[in-house]
Amino acid sequence: MKNCKQLTALILALTLTFFGLKYTVEAAVTAVARRGERRTLAVGGELVGIRLKTKGVLIVGTDSFGSGGRTVSPAADAGLKKGDVLLTIGGEETPDGGTVTRLISQSAGLPLTLTFERDGETKTATLTPELSDATGEYKGGLWVRDSAAGIGTLTYSDPATGRVAALGHGIYDADTGGIMTVSGGVITDALFTYVVKGTAGAPGEIGGALGDGTLAEVTANTDEGVFGTVSVLEGEQTLYETAFADEVKPGPAEIVCTVSADGKAVYDAEITRVLDRKSETKNLIVKVTDERLVDVTGGIVQGMSGAPILQNGRLVGAVTHVFVNDPLSGYGIFIGNMLD
Repeated sequence: MKNCKQLTALILALTLTFFGLKYTVEAAVTAVARRGERRTLAVGGELVGIRLKTKGVLIVGTDSFGSGGRTVSPAADAGLKKGDVLLTIGGEETPDGGTVTRLISQSAGLPLTLTFERDGETKTATLTPELSDATGEYKGGLWVRDSAAGIGTLTYSDPATGRVAALGHGIYDADTGGIMTVSGGVITDALFTYVVKGTAGAPGEIGGALGDGTLAEVTANTDEGVFGTVSVLEGEQTLYETAFADEVKPGPAEIVCTVSADGKAVYDAEITRVLDRKSETKNLIVKVTDERLVDVTGGIVQGMSGAPILQNGRLVGAVTHVFVNDPLSGYGIFIGNMLD
């Protein structure tokens, strides 16, 4: 890496308005010549709900059933596998699982041409439904899923672009083990309801109820987080400049998260190790040192994914995972990787 001279820091104190929000800049805004200028982001920490809509219909399994005294599996016979994304059936698009069930049940046993995606490649197959002895309806032997929902933590919103980010990691399908390919979705507000305290060997969790209001429209589900574009945000936020990866060091830090009905708060933590500056996701290890947080959660718990990590007055990254046998500690991702 070339050594470049850092330009003079400019200390700013101003107020910006973005989507009805008031943002107060408290940190120094520094122009740096080495890898582009720093970004200035509104730090999250709020509990949010995430509803994802899958691209097509995800096949999470195939099944066999009795038909005319035989055991049949039309989906397996058609060559369909867990993890395939069903795009069309009988010439019709498959926006949800109900459409798939309806078209199969109305097939009268006639072959149906399918298109599906596997490993990024679009393929075709022929499914011939069979009459189920148990239900008297035509079935295909398919288990499908068309959506997912959960609770997480908002990492940042960007006043310059209207982009928001949460989780610091992707949402994976529990049945297939693959990252969910999405066609849309929403990030909503969420109502805090409970905390299950984490212990060694038993990760805790934050519980919440997803709200009806849309904060952002989901645009991507990636290994680095769930991203969206702003619809409506409320309340006053504080802007922080971002840290470059080589500025993140072992030492005191802070975590911003929501673990009570009182809303988000800032808690003391420590970055104990910087692991791999070139890795896309597992970049650092962070440890909770604030007894207030330990008393409530036992450390890092599920639902805190995406919680912003601050160090030296800058946004350096987000919490992503808890160590199962050491709930005080977990992995974090550099903020630069989420922005990239």
